[in-house]
Amino acid sequence: MSCVQQMDELVKEYLLFRGFTSTVRALDTEVKSEKDKAFRPDKIVEQFVHYITLYDLHGLKDYWNHFDQSVFERLDQNFMPAIKKMENSLLRMYLINACVNGKQEKIHEFFEKLGYELQHQLEWKDWFALPFIKNPEENPTYMVYFTRQWQDTMLISLHNLLAISFQCLPQPKLTTYHEEAARVTRLQAENDQLKSKLARSNVCDSRESCSANILSSDTLPPGLDLIDEFYLIPVDTSPADSHSRSFRSFIRGFGTNSTGLGGSLNTSPLAGRRASSSPMNRL
Repeated sequence: MSCVQQMDELVKEYLLFRGFTSTVRALDTEVKSEKDKAFRPDKIVEQFVHYITLYDLHGLKDYWNHFDQSVFERLDQNFMPAIKKMENSLLRMYLINACVNGKQEKIHEFFEKLGYELQHQLEWKDWFALPFIKNPEENPTYMVYFTRQWQDTMLISLHNLLAISFQCLPQPKLTTYHEEAARVTRLQAENDQLKSKLARSNVCDSRESCSANILSSDTLPPGLDLIDEFYLIPVDTSPADSHSRSFRSFIRGFGTNSTGLGGSLNTSPLAGRRASSSPMNRL
C-alpha cells in the first residue's frame, strides 16, 4: 500500500474540483490523526516507540488494540502465535525502558493495571518478580532484554509483521489503480521494444534479399548462368553458411575487370572453353 498517500492526494484533488471544501477539511483532519500512518510500518513503529519512551501505557495498549482488531484479526490463524509474542515483547520493552530510567512507579503501575490480565499467562510468570529484583540487567531471566541486540531485533520484527499484514489485506480498487497503470506502462514499453526489434529484423531480411537478387538470372553477365541453380538453394544457417557467402563473393569478383587476370569476363578461360569445346561450334 505504498501508493496510499498518492491516492489521498487524488481524492482531495477530485473533491476540490467538485467544490466539496468542507469534505476536504474533514479529510485533512482525519488524515493527520489516523493511526494507520498511511500503512507505513516505519511510522507505526516510531509511534509505538514514542508511547514507550513517554511511559504512556494506555496509549501503547490502545494503539496495539487498534491493529489487533482492524488488521491482525483478518490474518490466517497461523499468524496468531507470532502476533501474541510481538504484543508481549512490546510490553516487556516498556518495562525494560522503565527499569533503565529508574521509573519504579511506572513498573508498579504496569502490574496494577495489567496484572490480572497477565497472571494467567505462563510467559509472564517470572516477570511479576521484576519490581523486587535489584540489578535485573544481571539476572539471567531478564538480562537478554536489556541488550541493544534484542531491542533492535524486536523492532525489526514488528516492522516486518506490519508490512506482511498490510500486504495480506484486501485492497480497494482505487489503491490498485496506480499499480495497474504502472503495469500497463511497462507492457507498452515491452511491446515497443519488440516492435523495434521486429522492424530491425525486417530491414536485415530486406538487405539480404537485395544481395541475393544481385546474382539472379536476370542480372548475371553472359557466361555465369550456370551457377544460378546452385545459388537458388535455400540458405543454410549452419557454419557452412559463411563458406557459401565467401564463395558468392568470389563469384561476384570473378566477373569484374581486373588487370591482373587478363581483362574482362569475356576473356575468362571458362567462357573461351565453353565456346571452343561446344559440339555445335564444331559443326
